[in-house]
Amino acid sequence: MRKLLVLVIVIGAVAAFLYVPRAGAVVSAANAATLAILNTAIDGSRSGGTFAPALDGEVYKSGDLVRANTDGRAVLTFFDGSSLSVDPGSQVKVLALNRVPGDGIQASVEQTLGRSWSAVQKLKTPDSRYEVKTPSTTAVVRGTAFLTLVQQLPAGGTQTTYQVDDGTLQVTANAGGTVTVAAGTQVTIAEGAQAPASATPIPASPRIEVTSSAGLSFLAISPSGAACGPFGTKAEIFGCVATPNKIVIRDPTPGRWGFFLTTPTAGAPVLTVEVFGGNARNAGQSLSRPFKAADQVRTGLTLSAGPPAVLSAFEDAVVVNSLCAASAPGRVFASGDVGARLDAVRAFSVTNRAAPVSVVYTEGELNQAMTTTAPTGQGVTLSNTKIKIDQAGIHGTARAQTQVLTVDASADIVAGPVGDKFSLRVSRISADPLPPGLMDIVKGVAENGTAAFGDAMPFKVRQVSFHDGCFFVAGVTPG
Repeated sequence: MRKLLVLVIVIGAVAAFLYVPRAGAVVSAANAATLAILNTAIDGSRSGGTFAPALDGEVYKSGDLVRANTDGRAVLTFFDGSSLSVDPGSQVKVLALNRVPGDGIQASVEQTLGRSWSAVQKLKTPDSRYEVKTPSTTAVVRGTAFLTLVQQLPAGGTQTTYQVDDGTLQVTANAGGTVTVAAGTQVTIAEGAQAPASATPIPASPRIEVTSSAGLSFLAISPSGAACGPFGTKAEIFGCVATPNKIVIRDPTPGRWGFFLTTPTAGAPVLTVEVFGGNARNAGQSLSRPFKAADQVRTGLTLSAGPPAVLSAFEDAVVVNSLCAASAPGRVFASGDVGARLDAVRAFSVTNRAAPVSVVYTEGELNQAMTTTAPTGQGVTLSNTKIKIDQAGIHGTARAQTQVLTVDASADIVAGPVGDKFSLRVSRISADPLPPGLMDIVKGVAENGTAAFGDAMPFKVRQVSFHDGCFFVAGVTPG
């Protein structure tokens, strides 16, 4: 299994895609939006083309469309760190996305249906712009966190509601008028209606507050898999506003909330979680434990819906080797021999039917595995192999060598579930064209390796998630 895994990751991520026909310009994540899929059933359309299953790590540019069915959830993260979270039943299109001088961004997103959450970074240049267009409105922001809800009306047409949790939104109705929507207020505008004179307060609702002591960085992972917290400055969770040592989440979803904790120095920092109903504090839990410098820790607790809401005690805190090991759902396999990891998952599946499970791989351990297992196959030898993993997928470089030719190449891949199996897809390649004979050899090695690895995954794959330095594959064991 070790040789199979290394063969797939290296050849599949690097040399395998040297044979793929060049189809237009390469889209770089440095000038686009990167897709993270929190649940299956997300489709993507490129420049008006047909929809196809989207994979984690894909990049989207101007004219591309993302669609979620009744089960799908996803997050688009723009190159400046701003993010757009998409709920089930939603449809958004990247109308325009450009980097401007001074590291600024000009982004225009069209939302025709459903619910989204925008967490917009403070814009860096005067000509930077972030706007959301709906059938009835255009909203313009400069560093704001807000919800957009587009609903079908019984009599026909749609109405758009904006709820602002941080910053200020300028909303212009297509039928006329502009209204300022400040933090803590909302506005609803139907198609054909003008903007009201002023926004109204968001009705009081439950909220969760998470606070860390100085030096402790954390990331909260909601039951849906979205994240929010000071670590990585993420704000993917609907209603979440993050500051350096605290997050506030309006209308938190009941269920298990996971936490990733890390600190650069040794100590005993404290993480506190509190639930409020309006001004009343309903429940609270605190976690304090000794940390070594650079420890990474996984824990969690369960939020039960009220009123009043109830918090369970924190789960036992466990030291992990990566963010992926802390955020992956279900029974997590993230340690031990890389090649034997799937065998451990398979053994677990025998006695644990229909159970959530995840397998985690880190950049470091894959590179280490490659130093001890030189991937070869069908006359092709790979050397100088190196893998880097980030939110845009797996990035590999290698030297592919035969008796007559040596090619230095690089490639990026994305991955996701297709038909309940693990699937790899190219997103970028860089190499001079190869002679047809060598391309056929590399193609055969790639197809055999990737197909075998997909068949070897001993559970139904529901999610593939890339993070800086690691990725996980999550799913459910056979019933």
